[in-house]
Amino acid sequence: MLSVDNNPEAAAVAAKHLGSDKRLTLKVAEGAEFIRSLAGQKFDLVFADSWPGKYNTLEETLRLVAPGGFYVVDDMLPQPNWVAGHEKSVAELLLKLEGLKDFHVSKMNWSTGLVLCARKT
Repeated sequence: MLSVDNNPEAAAVAAKHLGSDKRLTLKVAEGAEFIRSLAGQKFDLVFADSWPGKYNTLEETLRLVAPGGFYVVDDMLPQPNWVAGHEKSVAELLLKLEGLKDFHVSKMNWSTGLVLCARKT
């Protein structure tokens, strides 16, 4: 498993609690640059929890999903911490995801609002 965060303090917490697990690689990097550095690789699961991979570099991120793999995003339901106008970004992302031809897309009215996209094989 590979996890990236641009906040060294958050990454340090993850490393403290999970760093001994040899199956996990933790990286500190700017998200969009890191996504671009992965070009050509394939992953069974991509969970995009921030702007990079969700609202920007979406196409690059989707190319990282292996056939039969999953792309997951959260925070698609209104949140009290959204800045003014963010609902427009969410609506645009949902339209893009719903229009994907090579993924099955399932919107879930659960928790903060999840969207699960499974790449067709």
